Amino acid sequence: MIPEPRFYLKNQKSSEPTLIYLDVRYTSLEGVERFTLTTGEKIRPEEWNFSTQRAIVSKHLQKNSSLNFWLEKMVNTFKSEFRNFQINGIIPTAAILKEKVNGILNIIPITVPDSPIQKLELFPFIEQFIKDCIPVRKEATIKTYWGTYRKMQQFAEKLGVKNFEYKDITLEWRSQFISFLQSKGVSRNTEGKHIKTIKVFMNEATERNLNTNIAFRSKGFQKPNEETQKIFLTMEKINKLADLDLSNNTLYDIIRDYFIISCLTALRFSDVIRIRKENIKKNFIEIKTVKTGQGVVIPIAPLVKNILIKYNYELPKAPCNQVFNRYLKEIGKKAGLNDSIQITRTIGGIKKSEIKFEWELLSSHVGRRSLISNCILEGVNTSSLMVLSAHKSLRSFQSYVRISQQQNAEALTKYSIFS
Repeated sequence: MIPEPRFYLKNQKSSEPTLIYLDVRYTSLEGVERFTLTTGEKIRPEEWNFSTQRAIVSKHLQKNSSLNFWLEKMVNTFKSEFRNFQINGIIPTAAILKEKVNGILNIIPITVPDSPIQKLELFPFIEQFIKDCIPVRKEATIKTYWGTYRKMQQFAEKLGVKNFEYKDITLEWRSQFISFLQSKGVSRNTEGKHIKTIKVFMNEATERNLNTNIAFRSKGFQKPNEETQKIFLTMEKINKLADLDLSNNTLYDIIRDYFIISCLTALRFSDVIRIRKENIKKNFIEIKTVKTGQGVVIPIAPLVKNILIKYNYELPKAPCNQVFNRYLKEIGKKAGLNDSIQITRTIGGIKKSEIKFEWELLSSHVGRRSLISNCILEGVNTSSLMVLSAHKSLRSFQSYVRISQQQNAEALTKYSIFS
């Protein structure tokens, strides 16, 4: 999969022309890569379309046509060079790729200086950065950013300081911050989410020449992570849900149908609810995913076809994800998904275990996990599944495979060496 480039302005609030940057994020064998390259061009923010990430072209802004042509050339060059590496079985580092792309484009940055940027302290910078991200990042991402920023403010308040300096963000600071989070009773993975976001803040500050402290890039500053118990539904249980009579509750009926489609397409909630008649091409669903912007083509399973016919290929409006998940649990309870599952999590630094019924663990994302796990059990090859599910990395894909040792052993008995 070729990562999708985006463009951003160096200073969105500038009253003068500001530099345009090409930015791409992807994963290599060395970890998360960030490819950033100046376009060598400037534009006034009021002439920039933040949605399309291109210059506005109008009767009075015809000059921007040539700028957009240059931006397209940069995107195409990046994709072409990335593809060349892929053909040779290589995922390049950002540094290697940048040298290659810049060598082809021969970009010479223009010498007109940007309008002066105030040397912001850490907290004012974070606040400004989050506001700058609002037009170009997903709402959930912005919510995560604000959440981490608030936790940093609370931590500063506990220590009796108004603001942290960039030089304060050290390995020792990380340990103290995690201890603070644990005192608030958060889970290990929530700790990890906050550390990951702090690394985003610090990396951006470094890119903008506001920070020279790179302790956050050391191995010791990695995010805490804990494997959690996540379920998938076997085809037997999916059929059990499909057979459940919900004719007396329209909302439950709609939620169940959307969930079954997800279980048999691996589409995320944000994509399942966008399926329209025009996405149905003979026996396939063709749709561009919201999260990655990639197009996927998925065979239509018999149960999915029955649901599409039921609604005359015009699926009804779905509730929001929170409501969907709340009622999906009740539907699972009605269907008798009562297997007991032990859940172990680290809360506030202490491991805790509890027993949950299977229906209590249902959420929209279980559908995506179910198709991937069931296909693995059927012997479908990983490469085909990654194309279908639009996964960019094997590591990310493998987190969706939730097969027990027993299920894996039973699947292996289908092969001649074990029979």
